[in-house]
Amino acid sequence: MGQNSLDVSELYILYKSYFISIAYKMLGSLSDAEDIVHDTFIKLQMKEIHPTDIKNIKSYVSKMVVNRCVNELQSSRKKRETYVGTWLPEPIVQGMQWDPSEKIIQDDQLYYTFVVLMEKLSATERAVYVLKEALDLKHNEIADLLNITEINCRKVFSRAKQKMNVSFGEEYTPYEIQQDQITKFISALSRSNVQEISEILTSDVILIADGGGNVATAINQIISKKRVLSLLSAIATKFFKGKEAQAIIVNNQPGVLILKDEEVVGVFSFAWKQNTNQIERIFYVVNPDKLKHITIH
Repeated sequence: MGQNSLDVSELYILYKSYFISIAYKMLGSLSDAEDIVHDTFIKLQMKEIHPTDIKNIKSYVSKMVVNRCVNELQSSRKKRETYVGTWLPEPIVQGMQWDPSEKIIQDDQLYYTFVVLMEKLSATERAVYVLKEALDLKHNEIADLLNITEINCRKVFSRAKQKMNVSFGEEYTPYEIQQDQITKFISALSRSNVQEISEILTSDVILIADGGGNVATAINQIISKKRVLSLLSAIATKFFKGKEAQAIIVNNQPGVLILKDEEVVGVFSFAWKQNTNQIERIFYVVNPDKLKHITIH
């Protein structure tokens, strides 16, 4: 690298987590997000850019990352179409401590429910939404970047925002309540008595599982308290034998980690209803391919 070139290594240290959060929201895969950010910085280093050549290097690299994510989404579309069951994002497990200030990526839009909602968007909708919401770019700037008209860009953003406005209300449930309910959830699983958590579930609660065809689990969404409790009971009495559950932080919120012989075999994430503070969504990832990146300290 030339003496007057951009210090890419310093930039990487400063903004790595930020760029990974953008890529993760686009892809729903932490491992893919890390790969894309790493490859982006390698390409950036090869360019030998002078610092004065770019007004906003953070925005410049973000655009590079988003472009690579769009390409990745388009190339992986067929894989998603043939996926066995429901495709859920890789959960980001951040630690065992009940301390919301210890967020690896400081971003409320990293909530698991938010990343799940991103799956409703097309590759272009995701790109427009992230560039507008995360980077606050103007529509004409986004249009130039994605090679679409400004009018079309506005329409795409409006459509994406409408889809993303479907909120599960998790941000309104006090953290202490979330923590208390997770403790009850773990106790219910451990003692195979799921009826004791009936009161903390909404009547129309939905459980969505992802085994990816590698682990036997429900392929379709399980809807209603009765059916969800029935499945949780089966999990507690059959799948849970020889395993332990631990309270963790998943995507900046309380969640549950399932371990067997110190190996991660499942992750529960949750969404809470705004007015009642009850759990209205349960996301259950048991696909080993989506858990292999998780390390326990």
